[in-house]
Amino acid sequence: MPSESRIQAGRDRAATAKRALALSAAGGFLVVFGLARLAHPGTAATRSSQLSPPASISSEVQQGLQLGGGSISSPSNESSPGTSAPAPQVQTGTS
Repeated sequence: MPSESRIQAGRDRAATAKRALALSAAGGFLVVFGLARLAHPGTAATRSSQLSPPASISSEVQQGLQLGGGSISSPSNESSPGTSAPAPQVQTGTS
């Protein structure tokens, strides 16, 4: 029966195509993985030097540390101390 050999030949071609597709996908994955690993900033080839702040900034920080403490005051009210401010008027309406 010649039809069985044609079917088997088709199955063989499909299996070969699937195998080729799987191998190319795995190869593509490895290439992309390698490129991502090379481009990652954590694996940079050059070593960066540590930066230090300018002298003017460090002197300003030292001056800021030497400043005395301040005080926080409440906002001034038009009413006398010890009395609460009048409640604002609220208009309500229905539509």
